[in-house]
Order: sequence, then C-alpha cells, then structure tokens
Amino acid sequence: MPHSIAQQIRAQMLQEIEQLRHQIYQYIQQNHLPEFGNLTQKLDQNPVSHWPELLQNWLTPELKIKVGRLEALQAAISLMDMGLYGLCSDCEQRIEQELLIADPAQQRCQHCATKMLEHSIER
Repeated sequence: MPHSIAQQIRAQMLQEIEQLRHQIYQYIQQNHLPEFGNLTQKLDQNPVSHWPELLQNWLTPELKIKVGRLEALQAAISLMDMGLYGLCSDCEQRIEQELLIADPAQQRCQHCATKMLEHSIER
C-alpha cells in the first residue's frame, strides 16, 4: 500500500476514534443513569486507549457497538505501528485496498470475509 494512502487511512482512523470518544462521552452525560456514577471523571483521567476496559461494566447496547468499533480501530492502528496493517488475520495475504479504504479496521481479505460469512450463515 502506498505510504500516502496509509497516512490517509491512519488520519481517517484517528478522526473516527476522536468522534467515538465524543459520542461515548456525550452518551454518558446525556443518560445520567445512576450506574454510570463517576464514569466521566474516570474517562477524563485516562487515555482513550483505556476506555474499552473502563467501560466494560457499563455497556448498554449502544455503548457496546461504539466500544467495539473503538477497539477495532485501536487494533488497526497498533497493526499499522507494527508494520502488519493490511494483512488478513486468517490467510495473512494483503487485504484489498478498496476494503481498507471503505473500512480501515477491516481484518480480512475479500476471500476470507466471504468464507466467514458463508460459515456463519450455515450455523
């Protein structure tokens, strides 16, 4: 993958992480549920990379989706930092560039994603 495209994808992921951070924080503030307690204070005191762990005890269906996406993006950035970004988690071949542009957190090439989908439908 050309370096310029990788930089663009990284910037896209960082921007989405920042958007998720704001959405999660806003959700917690708007839903002043007693069980959220001082969660916003804990989040303020920790980097966003620790948020999935901090939020584990408070995962509503909406937060679960947001936290899952946050984890996927953070994992993709870690792979990028290690030089492994864009490799399929199943077959270790390169993931198609179009797939990564559409979803930077994509973990599988088209072939393996299709196989996984077919396998889940059979169950």
